[in-house]
Amino acid sequence: MSFALKSKRTAALVSAAALFLFALTFSFTPARGDLPEMSLFPETPDQAQTAPAEEAQPAPEASGESLPTETTDGMNLDIGRLDRSGRASGGDRSITFSDRPLPPPAARPQQRLNIQVNVPRDRVPMPELEALPLPEGVTLGENDVLAKSALTEIPKGEGYEATVSANTQGKLILLGRQKRGENGEPLLDEDGNPQMIPMHRGMQVEEGEILGVQFNQAAHARRTAAERELEVAKKEAGKQLEVEVAEASKNVALMEYKRAVNANKRVPNSVSEDEVWQKRFEWYRGMKSEDKAKYDLEIAALAVDVKDAAIAIADAELEERLIRAPLTGQVDDIFKNKGEWLREGDNVLHVLRLDKINITANFDSEQVSPSMIQGKAVTVYATKAGIAEPQKMEGVITYARPILMMNRFVAYAAVKNVKVDDSWVLIPGMRVNLIVHKDKAADPATFGESEE
Repeated sequence: MSFALKSKRTAALVSAAALFLFALTFSFTPARGDLPEMSLFPETPDQAQTAPAEEAQPAPEASGESLPTETTDGMNLDIGRLDRSGRASGGDRSITFSDRPLPPPAARPQQRLNIQVNVPRDRVPMPELEALPLPEGVTLGENDVLAKSALTEIPKGEGYEATVSANTQGKLILLGRQKRGENGEPLLDEDGNPQMIPMHRGMQVEEGEILGVQFNQAAHARRTAAERELEVAKKEAGKQLEVEVAEASKNVALMEYKRAVNANKRVPNSVSEDEVWQKRFEWYRGMKSEDKAKYDLEIAALAVDVKDAAIAIADAELEERLIRAPLTGQVDDIFKNKGEWLREGDNVLHVLRLDKINITANFDSEQVSPSMIQGKAVTVYATKAGIAEPQKMEGVITYARPILMMNRFVAYAAVKNVKVDDSWVLIPGMRVNLIVHKDKAADPATFGESEE
């Protein structure tokens, strides 16, 4: 008998044994109606009592019959009977769990659980957007379109808002705006740090000016040492004395050598050959001494450049400890105060620019398309508390989004803000009137730049 045949017989015997065990287990499994009674909370001896009999409920005539349900727009999912510790209520379709012992199986009626899932047949329409009423005396032209739900917001992109962070770690020793003299020059204290006006929200700042200083005494000391080393290097680089001495020594040695050679020409052997060679060597050493002095002078000049670089490194370290305004605007929020320890990347200030503002507006696609208003000039009318007359401002549609949603699309306008009584008229979050002039084009790339 081959090995393959033995393997097949062994596998058949194992399969038969498994089927026998499965059938034996299944034959001893109790039916669902004969399961032992269970309770969520086991009773203690003093709590044991006879469970109250439940009201008899008529059993359904057929096993496949379901409970009647109301006619709705949804769909019903029949889960089946609950014959364990839970029971279903057909009216409100809720599930309740009981901590009482279960009654005998014969006294428990068969119950079914119905779950209703409501599926809307129609999409819910978006709310209708409305436009603000135009100011008195303002009318729309033939080629004008009034935007719906025009809302101001902070412009997106570089140069309009920024969170100022610490470049390195260290204690915040100064926070504010740098004081300036009568001629506009920045004022410094005796340690070389800027004199500051204390920081507060709403303070107007200019791009590049110092708003804060971190602990920098060690950096100042390193820069002072680099300055002294630079002075020494410059003196070494300007020292010509060694070159001049070497050149003079070379010339004297050359004259001595020539004198010895000429003496032997007049009177042979008047100067010994050894002495002639000695004078020749002195002349050669003088030439090399001159070359070395010139080489040392070049090295000293390079040392000046190295010391200049050391000062530049010290200046960069000092600059890292300065907190500067990234843009011209106003301080919107302050996250750190003078005297606090800063880690690299900690937020210190939030600066906001409001001389140019963005307006988000909705348009009806049945009246106008995105291509019809892209790059077109706009006029904005805004009313603000404390200002009697509506303020008129000009702008341009920078981007009309070519995506429709419920017959609408969104467009973005850049608008030059104006000040009244030293206060900006347009502020983020306010609603305004925005009129697009379809017959008047403007340049979105340059419109609304800050006039400084």
